[in-house]
Amino acid sequence: MSEEPLGEGQGREEVDLGDPVAELAAFEHDASPALLVRVRRAIQRRTAVAQLTSFSASVPLMVLREFWLILIEQLNPNSVRKDGRHGEKSS
Repeated sequence: MSEEPLGEGQGREEVDLGDPVAELAAFEHDASPALLVRVRRAIQRRTAVAQLTSFSASVPLMVLREFWLILIEQLNPNSVRKDGRHGEKSS
């Protein structure tokens, strides 16, 4: 056996798909509105869960970062501030 990975067309039979079958076009049906609603709800539900998961994973890190910056600011007030100024007193 050779150790080379299979490339395009190697080790596989090539199937001639031919022209599309015209008879299949007669079987086409419009999707029912109930199916479209179910699919749309499923997609929206998955999108909402993905966004909530992303949000719930990133918020604790953002809060810890802010607390860390507050702590550093309190311990060393001459450090660089969020607005980019170096310990300058504001008027």
